[in-house]
Amino acid sequence: MLRMPEFEVHRPSTAADAVRLRSQLPDAMYVAGGTDLLPNLKHHLHAPKHLVSLARVEGLSGILRAGDGTLRLGATTSLHAIATDEVLRAEVPGLAKAASLVAGPQHRRMGTIGGNVLLDTRCLFYNQSLPWRRALGSCLKSEGTWCHVIGSDKSCVAAQSSDTVPMLVALDASIEVTLPDGSTETIALAGLWTKDGRFERNRNLPPEALLTAVVIPPRAAGHRSTYRKVRARQAIDFPQVGVAVAAGFDGDRLSSLAVVVGAMLPHPKRLDHDDVAGRPLDDALVEHVAERAYKQVRPQPQVHGDPGWRRELARVETRRALRELLPG
Repeated sequence: MLRMPEFEVHRPSTAADAVRLRSQLPDAMYVAGGTDLLPNLKHHLHAPKHLVSLARVEGLSGILRAGDGTLRLGATTSLHAIATDEVLRAEVPGLAKAASLVAGPQHRRMGTIGGNVLLDTRCLFYNQSLPWRRALGSCLKSEGTWCHVIGSDKSCVAAQSSDTVPMLVALDASIEVTLPDGSTETIALAGLWTKDGRFERNRNLPPEALLTAVVIPPRAAGHRSTYRKVRARQAIDFPQVGVAVAAGFDGDRLSSLAVVVGAMLPHPKRLDHDDVAGRPLDDALVEHVAERAYKQVRPQPQVHGDPGWRRELARVETRRALRELLPG
C-alpha cells in the first residue's frame, strides 16, 4: 500500500494569505484539485509538512469574457468546466478539446486549469514508487545525481506533459500570479519553462508564487484551433505526443498559424515555419508544416513509446490537426 507522508492542511481565504502561508511555513506546497500532487505524495516524490489549500480562496474560480474578447480563466476552474463551457467551445475549441482529453472524467471534475498548467514534468525513471527508485539508484530529478535518460549529471529531460499547455501557448496565453512580496504580475506562458526538467527548476517562477488566472488574448479573425493527443489508452494516460494548432483565417486564406508540440521536452516546443499569411491551407502547406514538425522535434525516451515512433507521430498528428482546420 502506498501511504502519504503526514502533513497539515491550511485553508486561507485570500490569495495574499495563501502566498504568505506558503512563504512562511517550512516545506509547504499548494494544493487545488490534488489529482497530480496526491499521487506524487504517495510515491514520496515530495514530502511537504504543510499543504496550503486553494479551495476557499476567493476569486480563483470562474470563466470571464471581456468586451474585447479576452478570456480570463480562474486558476481553480475545473478542467470539466473548461471542456464543457459553451463560450470556450465556440471561441477556443482547441482548448476545450485539450481539457476534455485530460485523464478521465473524475480527474477532470477535480483537476484545475492552474494545476494542469503547473503540472510537474514526468519521466519513466521518476514517476515510480520509492522502493523502485532506490533500487535504480534514483535519478537527477529526485534523490539522485544522474539522468538515466540521457546519461548525464548535467540536465534533466523529464517531459512537460500537460494537455492544455501546448494549446495555451499556441493561443499566446499568459498567467496572472501573486508574488511573495504581495505584488501581482502577468507572465507570458511561452516563457514560463526552462530546459531543466527538475522540480521547481523547470519554471521561471518563485516556488511561493501563486497562479491566480490564465488569460487568453483576443483571437485573430476566423479563429480555428484543435488539439491532437496520442496515448496508450484512451483514458487516464498522459500524452506520448500532443499537438496544438491555432490559426486565423481571412476567407479561405491563413492570416496566422501556430503549432506547438508537447510531451517531448521539459518545455512545450513551438514550431518555426515559413510565413503563411495570405496562403490557403491546402495539401501542400499541410505537408510542409507536418514535415517541419518532424524535423524540429527531438523526443527523448523519458515517456512510454519509442522516440523515433513519437517523432513520426508528431508529423502525423500535425498533419491531422491541420486537416481538421480545413474549411468545411
